[in-house]
Amino acid sequence: MKKVFQTATGIFGGGTPLVCVPIVAGDQDGIWKKAEEIRVLPVDIVEWRADFYTDVKDFGKVLDTLGGLKKRLTEKSLLFTFRTRGEGGNLELSPEACYRLNREAAGSGYADLIDVEAYLDPARTAEEIQRLHETPGVRVIASSHAFDRTPPAEEMLGRLRQMEAFGADAAKLAVMPKDRQDVLNLLQAALWADEELSIPTVTMSMGSTGVVSRICGRLTGSAMTFAAAGQVSAPGQIPVAQMTDILKITG
Repeated sequence: MKKVFQTATGIFGGGTPLVCVPIVAGDQDGIWKKAEEIRVLPVDIVEWRADFYTDVKDFGKVLDTLGGLKKRLTEKSLLFTFRTRGEGGNLELSPEACYRLNREAAGSGYADLIDVEAYLDPARTAEEIQRLHETPGVRVIASSHAFDRTPPAEEMLGRLRQMEAFGADAAKLAVMPKDRQDVLNLLQAALWADEELSIPTVTMSMGSTGVVSRICGRLTGSAMTFAAAGQVSAPGQIPVAQMTDILKITG
């Protein structure tokens, strides 16, 4: 049986993909302003992409900003993410700094979900996930991104299996297609993972070629899809209003 879990607005892994919107503003005022805009939108999860925050190396300011986000988004679940440059992020930090950021965010009580890059330091991933789980109520999404290619379907399935083995509550995989076959390979891997893994998965093929992967989560088992409220955090994200209409049709 799939180990689904409750979020503020629905079940993560319950069949209908939850809609997540990223915040990518660079300063605290901009971040909080965007949160106010998103607060009234029909979305389930808000992702703060802390790698866009200019003061991200100041942990005190990070927690202050995170607390302000939680105050403004009381009816949404909050996902904290620092994406490294190697996986498509905006800034670079050492692995130790990334892990500390995640632990600070989890321990603050403001973040409901924490994104952990599964392959930042694979020898430490399981340990870091376990440490995050020491904070009651925090869920961990292990992630893997390939912005330059789409691996073979078997390799993608292997990545998702590994993320489950690391102890994550959900596994996320994002890849870049070079042609239509790459998109089909991602969808095949997603279907295999949904049938095999005991944790929810989040899968997507990026860019305009892969847009279909963002709207067919009920078919492939993808538990969450990313939509845009203004600036996007990855290529191929659909505006919130359009995504909501599409999910109504496909759901």
